[in-house]
Amino acid sequence: MKINILLIIILLSNICYGQEKWLIKSPNSFDYYITTEIKNGEIIGQTRNNALKDIVGGFKFTMAKMATSVKYPEIVYFKGHINANVFDGNFQMIFSQKKFKGLIKNDSILITLIEKDSSETKISGIRIKEIKPIRDYKKTFNQIFTLTENNIYNQSFLKSKDWRKFKKRMLKLSGDINDDLELQIAFSAFARDFPFSHYYLYKSQPENDKGSSNPNFANISEINSETCVLKVKSFSGSKGQMDSLISVIENKKYRNLIIDLRDNPGGNHLSAFPLAEYIIDKPIIAGVFPNKNWYKEFDRIPNKVDYSKFTEFSGGTMNEWFDKANQNYGAYFKVIPSNKHFNGKVFILTNNRTGSTCEPFVYGLKFHNYATIIGEHTAGAMLSSNEFNLDNGITLRIPLNDYITYSGERIDKNGIEPNIKVESEKALEYTLNKITVGNNVYKK
Repeated sequence: MKINILLIIILLSNICYGQEKWLIKSPNSFDYYITTEIKNGEIIGQTRNNALKDIVGGFKFTMAKMATSVKYPEIVYFKGHINANVFDGNFQMIFSQKKFKGLIKNDSILITLIEKDSSETKISGIRIKEIKPIRDYKKTFNQIFTLTENNIYNQSFLKSKDWRKFKKRMLKLSGDINDDLELQIAFSAFARDFPFSHYYLYKSQPENDKGSSNPNFANISEINSETCVLKVKSFSGSKGQMDSLISVIENKKYRNLIIDLRDNPGGNHLSAFPLAEYIIDKPIIAGVFPNKNWYKEFDRIPNKVDYSKFTEFSGGTMNEWFDKANQNYGAYFKVIPSNKHFNGKVFILTNNRTGSTCEPFVYGLKFHNYATIIGEHTAGAMLSSNEFNLDNGITLRIPLNDYITYSGERIDKNGIEPNIKVESEKALEYTLNKITVGNNVYKK
C-alpha cells in the first residue's frame, strides 16, 4: 500500500513538473501573467486560459478566428523547443505572430521577440507562486466611467445604449480579469467601436518623460539640388527642432518639398504649427475644437458664424492649448505665416496610418491649395485629448474636444481623401516621377 501511494506521488510530480507561473514586466506595456509547461522537449506558455474568448464572446472569437490571424483563445500563446534552459519557437499575441527565443535562469524568464525588420524586443518576467488579480478591476472600471462622464466632449454618447452596454460588460468582466493586459484588451475590444477616437488605456510614463520632445521625430533626405523629402515620423518634436529643419530647407532653396507623413500617428501642435506657418503665405483658420460645454448647449456642430464664441489659438505650449480649449465652448486654430516662406511646390504623402495632428495639417493645406496630397485615405482619428491617471501605472486618454474643419467637416472616423490615390509603398516613387515629368529636375 505504501509503495502504491509513493508511485502515485511520483507520477503526479512528474505530470506537474515544468509548470511555472510568471509575472511578465515591460517598461512600455502592461504587466501580465503567463503559465509555462515543459514536457518532452517542448515549452508552451500562455496567459489565462480562454481569456480572449471570455472577453469578446464565443461568437466574435470564432468569427475573428475565421477571418483574421487570431488562432488561440488566449491573449498570449507561445510554443517552442527547449534544450536545457534555452528555447525558441513561435509567439502570438492576438493578431501578432512573431518568432522568439528565450532563456530561463533561476527565478527569471527572458523572451526576445524578432520583429519584421529583424530588430528585437525583449520582455522579461519573474517566477511567482500564485496568480491573483494585480488590482481591484471593478474599482478601476468605475474610475474609468467617472472620468469619462466628467470630461468627454461627446456628452450625448453617455446617454446611448452603447455606453450602457459597455459599462455593464466591463463590470461583468472585472471579476475574471487577473492582470493589466487583460484590462487593456477588454477595454479596447469594445471602445474601438465607439463613434470617436482617442479613447485609450495604456501604461503610464514616468513623469520626467512626459512632454519631452523626440529629437528623431523627423529628418531630411535630399533627392537632388531641387528636391528634398522631409520625413516626419511623428509630430513629437519641439518648435525649435522643426525650425532647425526648416532652416536647412530654406538655405538649400529647394523647389520641391515632399512631406512624408505615411505611418505618422500624430502628436501635438508644437512641431506642426511651424511647418504649416512656413508653407502658407496668408493666415488661415484651421478648424475649431468644441468642448463638452458647446454640445451641452447646442445640438449641432459649429459653423463659421459661431467662431466668435470660441477662443483663438495661434501657437503656444501644450498647457496654454489645454487651458484655451477648456475655456467657454473651446478654441480654434489660426495659423499665421512665418517670416520665412517656401516658394516651391509642396507634396504630402499619406496612408491609412496618417492620423491625428497630421490630419488638420493635411486638410488645411489641401483645402487652401498649398499642397498636393498623394497616397491613401488618412486614418480619420482627429480629436484633442488629454491624459488622466487612474490606479498606479494606468493612464486613460479621453477626447476633450471635437474637431470640425473651417468648411464644416468632421475628420474623426472619416479621414481625408488624397488628391491623387496611390498605394502607400508607391507614393514616393510616383511623386518623384511626377516632379520629373513636370519640371525635368529629377534624374535617376
